[in-house]
Amino acid sequence: MPRLPKNFRIAWVSVDVLPPDGYLPLTPDSAIPVRFQANFVLEEPDVAATMEVFVGPDLRPVVLSVTVRGKATAPVTTGVMRQILIDQMTRAAVEKATVPASVRDEWLATLPPGIQPVEQRGASLPDADERIRNQADDDARRAARIYSDAVAAGNRAPAVAVANVMNRSRTQAARYIRRARELGLLPPLGSSEGA
Repeated sequence: MPRLPKNFRIAWVSVDVLPPDGYLPLTPDSAIPVRFQANFVLEEPDVAATMEVFVGPDLRPVVLSVTVRGKATAPVTTGVMRQILIDQMTRAAVEKATVPASVRDEWLATLPPGIQPVEQRGASLPDADERIRNQADDDARRAARIYSDAVAAGNRAPAVAVANVMNRSRTQAARYIRRARELGLLPPLGSSEGA
């Protein structure tokens, strides 16, 4: 885990579930709200922040918005904004938002008859390894589309286009492209288009 800079510290965080209510299972013993707001007080920088988070079926938290509030003695500046680590805040928010599976069970009991999540109707959710594999394959499919479009447009660096469009490092883009080749979505290396 990367070290946190000395000028960033979360004093506390609280979470409010946002409508529409709903929970997704994280593990057999825990669940997370589909949409929630995390409220932060930061020690360093000396500001308050609010973050809206959406969690989709892939269980990846997506930050929809962040609001930062300063005070007259500690205004919000560009320097202050650079100190705010969204990834660290997201991790803290997810940790705080995670609830026991019983909370999700109580929520499911409030749903009208006939409205049940897929896993309640007999289908099981994929385990963590399967979710990771599925996400990797989805990323590879997206990379293959971007790569193919770049080649068709005459781009001489389609792998760089994948990295830029997907907002990933070139190394990660290369992994996606390699997986796309393994899946047969792109021609093997040595063909006329190359990597």
